[in-house]
Amino acid sequence: MTGRTIRRPLEFVLLFGILVSAACASGGGRPGTYTRLLVTGDEIRDAGYRSAYEALTHHRELIVWEGRIGFKGGDDAAFGREAQEYYVPLLVVDGNFNQSDAITALRLITAADIITIRLYRASMVPPMYRRPGAEGGVIEVTTR
Repeated sequence: MTGRTIRRPLEFVLLFGILVSAACASGGGRPGTYTRLLVTGDEIRDAGYRSAYEALTHHRELIVWEGRIGFKGGDDAAFGREAQEYYVPLLVVDGNFNQSDAITALRLITAADIITIRLYRASMVPPMYRRPGAEGGVIEVTTR
């Protein structure tokens, strides 16, 4: 009888642990709030976003402030000042480097056209994207 009473709480603890692990692995957070570095077009459309820009404003790795977009980290309070330009990632759309305004380009990409959006922090930038402007990371958008 004693072994049975100990076994029941152990089963409960194991089941609880499995449930908590599953909840954490599912991404957590609010629907449409992203934490992963790869977001699919289906996820963006399911969340009701209309553009790449709108979806990225809800990504927890990024900060959008007065027409600028960049990776969080460092001195977020100073983001947007000239001294903080290193935050701004390079935008690559379908393999083409965007040399102009990334915010405007992201606003023009509709959710219906997005296949994936992948974020590369500065230390993760693949060799094919290492070039001037990629010091702040890369936002890679693949469209239909």
